[in-house]
Amino acid sequence: MLQLESLSASYRGLKALQGISLTVNAGEIVTVVGANGAGKSTLLKSIAGQVAIEGAIRFDGEDISGLASHKIARLGINLVPEGRRLFPRLTVNDNLRLGAYAKRGDPDRFKPLDLVFDLFPRLGERLKQRAGTLSGGEQQMLAIGRALMTQPRLLMLDEPSQGIMPRLVDDIFAAVVRIRALGVTILLVEQRLSEALSIADRAYVLQTGRVVMSGTAAEIAADESVRKAYLGV
Repeated sequence: MLQLESLSASYRGLKALQGISLTVNAGEIVTVVGANGAGKSTLLKSIAGQVAIEGAIRFDGEDISGLASHKIARLGINLVPEGRRLFPRLTVNDNLRLGAYAKRGDPDRFKPLDLVFDLFPRLGERLKQRAGTLSGGEQQMLAIGRALMTQPRLLMLDEPSQGIMPRLVDDIFAAVVRIRALGVTILLVEQRLSEALSIADRAYVLQTGRVVMSGTAAEIAADESVRKAYLGV
């Protein structure tokens, strides 16, 4: 579904990615691992059309390199960014409906609401509540729900467990698994490596903007250097 070839990118004047080659097959959960500053977020932003790049990005065989971000979203790629970037003064309901803006004119554009409320019942209970008053976990649920309103084929998640109470982290990861079961392909950047590898099919390890290792999630989890560097064992 997604293929990166020799992708390089600079962010805030620094070379953040250098010759990245990566593939994501339809139906997979692929996770990207690395220390802070390794280029993980820049990688997702590059795919989403938010960073100038060199190299090639192909989606379903079509070259989308340099395409505007709103056009990439319409192709079926959506990024849930680090920090969530909700509209805090708007209600949960308004935030979700804004997610369907790209589908304006489509009479079924609000149909995904049923899916969102099935995945995250808490959102259905807080429709009239301002997004800024939600807990961190609830805000992450809302950010993912808003992305699902675009009916994505590839959903990219940047640190979805960040700033969330431990008891809600399991709910987020369980939702990611359910989303994949619905036919949505997942590209995941996550600081909780053990949890990410437990649900992923394959993984890539980034270091200073380069892929230094790739393999199945089981292979990466079993690698001694990865365990010492990222799992602390």
